Amino acid sequence: MRIALLAPLVTPIAEPFLGGAQALVANLARGLNQRGHKVTLFARQGSSVPGVEIETFEVPESVIPATFAGPMRERPADDGFFSQANVFLEIFLRLRQRQEEFDLLHAHAFDWPAFTLSTILTRIPILHTIHLPAVSPEINESLRLLHQQGHPLRLITVSQACARTYETHTPFDHIIYNGLDIASIPFAPEVDSDAPLLFAGRITPEKGVEAALDIAERTGIPLLLAGGIYDNAYYEQRIAPRLQEMGERARYLGALAQDKLWQLMGQTRGLLFTSTWDEPFGLTMVEAMATGTPVLAFERGAAAEVIRHGETGYLISPNALEQAVQRVRDLPTIQRTRCRQHVEQSFSFDAMLDRHEQAYSSAIMKHISPN
Repeated sequence: MRIALLAPLVTPIAEPFLGGAQALVANLARGLNQRGHKVTLFARQGSSVPGVEIETFEVPESVIPATFAGPMRERPADDGFFSQANVFLEIFLRLRQRQEEFDLLHAHAFDWPAFTLSTILTRIPILHTIHLPAVSPEINESLRLLHQQGHPLRLITVSQACARTYETHTPFDHIIYNGLDIASIPFAPEVDSDAPLLFAGRITPEKGVEAALDIAERTGIPLLLAGGIYDNAYYEQRIAPRLQEMGERARYLGALAQDKLWQLMGQTRGLLFTSTWDEPFGLTMVEAMATGTPVLAFERGAAAEVIRHGETGYLISPNALEQAVQRVRDLPTIQRTRCRQHVEQSFSFDAMLDRHEQAYSSAIMKHISPN
């Protein structure tokens, strides 16, 4: 197939990835390309995915990642919003002129213009993967209207939990879990008795960085933090002072490339996945388990779909810090080989590619014969 992939435009698709959506787009592009499909990735300037053809667009610096830490509200129509909308308009106008070059478009951008402007493409099927829960009122309403009007967008999301947040707005055509090329991830069958805990994710309020610091402080086990600073004000005001206060008991390592992050994961006793919002999937949990490292996660969002409680980690009530402390002490009882096996069985890269190929073929057939 000739596949056009549209990436989120808020950051380049290059390591170290901002988050799971960016990593998924890069991995999907590589995997489809290796299977013989002709993949063209449309992405922000500075993107780089080895072996994949990329067409880049100049995205103004005013276009930055949105924050989801506060209450659900519409995004203000500021300079960044209009700048990004115009980039999307340019992309879709260019694609409309070149529809004969592609069999389908698969978009991954969680932005109002990405959904609404994609409707100008009528000669190829359009699929959108939604990587975030229903936190954006303007996107929720646009999806509701598109569904109500019968526009043939085909929607994919990454978990049953994420799909449920959209129940009053739109149905989904496919649920496809993120997958990993497990052979590329080193497995650590054991760790040192004094191994630290790990937090890996964006440094932003909804990821629960402070809860991870609280748990580590109460257990007396050192904590390593890895991830890009997504919210500078939050880091300077809330995290940096805590790090200084905790000294050697908590160390921030910055954003790490995938291979370095996987090596680090295999050297830790457990991953603290303390998100304070409904995480749509949680690729970091799967990466940790692939290295053999169990996960302690707040039971919200897709955590219960990713972790097997008592086998590959522990699910605890959100913000139940004393319960978390006890479960941290139980982490050494988890068999690291079982964590690896769980990823191999449930989140393989090949299975993810198979599901995408099936979704693409179905979309093409329905576009050719809508009845």
